[in-house]
Amino acid sequence: MKKQAKVVLIVVVAAIIAAAAILLYKYIKGEDDLLTPVGTRAEFVDNTSKYPSMLKVDGSTIVNAKGEQIILNGVMVPEPRILAEKDRFNEDFFKDVFDMGGNVIRVPVDPTEYKRDDYYLWRYLDRIVSWAGRNDNYVIIDLDYTGNPIDGSGDEMPDMDENPLDYSAQFWKNVAEYFKNTPNVIFEIYNEPSGMSDTEWKRCADSLASVIRDAGAKQMIIVGSPNNCYDLGWIVEQGVEDDNAAYSVHVYPDKVFWQKFLSGYVTSYPLVVTEWGYSDDDVEVKNEKLRGTRNVFGIKFSNYMKKHDISWVAASYDCDTEPAMFTRNFKSLTKWGSFVEELLKGDAE
Repeated sequence: MKKQAKVVLIVVVAAIIAAAAILLYKYIKGEDDLLTPVGTRAEFVDNTSKYPSMLKVDGSTIVNAKGEQIILNGVMVPEPRILAEKDRFNEDFFKDVFDMGGNVIRVPVDPTEYKRDDYYLWRYLDRIVSWAGRNDNYVIIDLDYTGNPIDGSGDEMPDMDENPLDYSAQFWKNVAEYFKNTPNVIFEIYNEPSGMSDTEWKRCADSLASVIRDAGAKQMIIVGSPNNCYDLGWIVEQGVEDDNAAYSVHVYPDKVFWQKFLSGYVTSYPLVVTEWGYSDDDVEVKNEKLRGTRNVFGIKFSNYMKKHDISWVAASYDCDTEPAMFTRNFKSLTKWGSFVEELLKGDAE
């Protein structure tokens, strides 16, 4: 009898180990979601009457529902799943973000993480949008691809079987349908397109914008540009066929001729700098292209944006993602982080 019980116990334990191994394999391959399911619904539900009103492009400016010009200033937060792994995905963390000042946060969504978690939309984006809305903030949802959406080429593209353009379309169909009546949401359709012609990118951008509109969403969209969101030349001859679209640009210290480059667009097109920043000498960096200083880059670029009423999002409200605004484990602000805080509170000189 004891021998039979021992055999049964061995079989049960072996089965549990085997099942765990299979689930782990599926997780690594992105084929399953091991996280606890959360409540789901077809559309975002909250009392949005006190949220910031929906934004619209008016010529080269961005306005709210009353027609008042809105200049977006804020920070880019960590990717939600990564933030959760640090045990910091909670309302208190985002309350600290909002308390820094500003009126917008940018949320990068890693396509791989979104695919792995069937409940990503409800687990992370739903909560962030509600926390932001209740704190009078807008949320830019950024699909964080960097590379060619047509063929998937690019050193920073995720290892996924899905075609990036097709997957982006499915993502935006789901997200736009869910948030179509949520006024504080902004859709940034593709982080940094690269490795294609202007005409090819226009076709991609138009197709993704159409997916969002077909889902019933009327909110402002933000459209990147070729050459890793820096080459704005394409919008003169082409641009997107959408009347509520702004154009994003990313500027870091390695772009030494940024003023000359932006001068032809700032007065004619609605621009949003959805990434900018620098890593000062108080932190170690892996990417030396980010190395800069407050005087040489920070003050000059922030003054330029203020002069031309350009909306901006500073990267990154994080201790790991460069250029980091915090030291290890969010212990204290870096010099760059302190400068951003001064800008958001109106204390920078």
